Amino acid sequence: MPSPYQQQLFQALHSDGRLRIRVLYYTCKALDRNWDDPRISPYEQVLPGKTIRWLGCSAHLNPTVAGALQREGSDLFVLSDYSAPTTQIAMRWLNRRKRKWVFWGEIPGFRRRTNLGNFMRDQLQRPIANGASAIAAIGSEAVSVYKALFPNVPVFNVPYFCDLSTFQLASKRRAGENRSAINILFSGQLIERKGVDVLIRAFIMISDRAPKLHLKLLGIGADVERFRKLVPSRLTARVHFLGFRQTDALPKIFAQADIFVLPSLHDGWGVVVNEALGAGLPIIVTDCVGARELVEHGSNGFITRAGDADSLAEALLKLAQSAHLRSSFGFASAERAKQWNLNEGVRRWVELSSALLVPPTQ
Repeated sequence: MPSPYQQQLFQALHSDGRLRIRVLYYTCKALDRNWDDPRISPYEQVLPGKTIRWLGCSAHLNPTVAGALQREGSDLFVLSDYSAPTTQIAMRWLNRRKRKWVFWGEIPGFRRRTNLGNFMRDQLQRPIANGASAIAAIGSEAVSVYKALFPNVPVFNVPYFCDLSTFQLASKRRAGENRSAINILFSGQLIERKGVDVLIRAFIMISDRAPKLHLKLLGIGADVERFRKLVPSRLTARVHFLGFRQTDALPKIFAQADIFVLPSLHDGWGVVVNEALGAGLPIIVTDCVGARELVEHGSNGFITRAGDADSLAEALLKLAQSAHLRSSFGFASAERAKQWNLNEGVRRWVELSSALLVPPTQ
């Protein structure tokens, strides 16, 4: 679906001009996403289709996808979400016609599967092993996983990139502000997988030792009421449930934060970490977040154990008690952000495409 950060990358690729891109979406909206209806550019198209809800929110079926691929006549195709029915149709169609295509994917494997589940996963992944020209793995850990899964398929490291300029501008406006509170920010779905309950427990553990700390939870989700009930009455004034906000409101919210935390039990990447980097924030992530490669432990943030409230509380307390540490980590994040802009995303996609399409010079 047309997510804001991916549309930013596609616009950058289109404007760069070295690749002529066409983008086909399976759906315009999703049940678990609340973004405003997107603007569709001339190089983008939403295919007619439906979601098979009993299979999941990503089970998109677009019966016309094979005809759409045939009309495109492109030199290289890029597919994501291999379990979606539409992707299964597309992969098999491309394999039969021996077309060049790339699978673009995050780190797989959060749920524990039965033997039947493992069998079904292997069947769904088989077209990648049998015909993909390459895999664009979203992050360094995904590279390692896909190399192990598909040893005969070339793997490139192509993480998510998004426009950080608005976050960088907002962070400059933040400089010099004198605030009494120290704000921790979480941004994401309020669901169990994101580890929000672990974050709340860690906050409670150190709340008396860091009385200036406030916790801001940005997002909505199925477990929001359960998370509210975890907050003791003595701390309700310091734990703020901000609800969902559209993309254009995020830079200001990030600029009002002092520490960013993504405590996920599993995250294939986590674009919010890119945004926190752009905002020049100290960042705490778990060792199960794909985007942890944006965080250098002890330099611009901390990497804690997933599900471990004690290690998260320890990291939070270190930052809460040291303005110097928050400042130095924030500066390091701002410096790292310069290497994680859209230009770098364009470079990586051009590099991948050239490797697959341009014959080597003799």
